[in-house]
Amino acid sequence: MLDSNFRLIAALTACTALGTTGCYGYYQPGTPDLAGHEVQLSITDSGSVVLASQVGWGIGAVDGKVISDSDMRYQLAVTGIRRRDGQESGWNGEPVNIPHTVVATVMERRFSRSRTTLFAAATTMAIIAATRAFAGAGGANAPGGSGSGGSGPR
Repeated sequence: MLDSNFRLIAALTACTALGTTGCYGYYQPGTPDLAGHEVQLSITDSGSVVLASQVGWGIGAVDGKVISDSDMRYQLAVTGIRRRDGQESGWNGEPVNIPHTVVATVMERRFSRSRTTLFAAATTMAIIAATRAFAGAGGANAPGGSGSGGSGPR
């Protein structure tokens, strides 16, 4: 019984650790000043052509942290790009200037309490179910068993 309680506590601790890392989502910006915020900029078809020399051909979206946002352009420390064919590439924060005119939508990356709660609850239930499924008695130390598999001493 002590062993199964320990496993349950260890499983719940692992679940809590996973849950505290959190889940994030992209939402409409909560503030007009996006400097310092992580965003995803969806790029127009014509914008894909305009930005080809900076980020490559066929770009559909650019992820990164806004360094500055003027009336004319975003300056982004790019962390990733997604091409129109679905391929994704990671970047290391290189600064890229993106004119406002080539941006179709701006989404802000934010912590999602609901997604994190749902994930933590589902993970907890799965760990509890797995712990119960594998916590049955058995083996050589089970009461009433000889442990040697034979019919007695030889």
